[in-house]
Amino acid sequence: MKIGHVSSPRTSATKRSERSGSAKAGGFAQALGSGKSAPAGLESAAPLGALDALVALQEVDDPTTGRAKAQQRGEDLLDRLDQLRMGLLLGRVSVSELERLSTLVNRETAATADPRLREILSEIELRAAVELAKLGR
Repeated sequence: MKIGHVSSPRTSATKRSERSGSAKAGGFAQALGSGKSAPAGLESAAPLGALDALVALQEVDDPTTGRAKAQQRGEDLLDRLDQLRMGLLLGRVSVSELERLSTLVNRETAATADPRLREILSEIELRAAVELAKLGR
């Protein structure tokens, strides 16, 4: 697409109008100066307490985060298994894909506490080892 003519943005002159009401020149500075100030010890304690509370909230683990990560790892593993299945059906199994699958399953088995899931992961790892042995690895 060819761009023929580019013009710069046009700005219109704006004019400030006098505001009516309580706003006067220097009114904000006068309002700051006329207020009573709290003792110095109380002024510094409130922000530190708020900061401590924020840091404490950030340190608390969100249970849904761990679950979401586990779900993502499971979906990645299922994708790899699907790629392996397609490779087996087509007769084109990649050695590197099998090795990555084996590594991924081994890592997940170590991080899993559920005995049924450990059993399934062990079966997947065994299948990957068998396919690697068929390919001479």
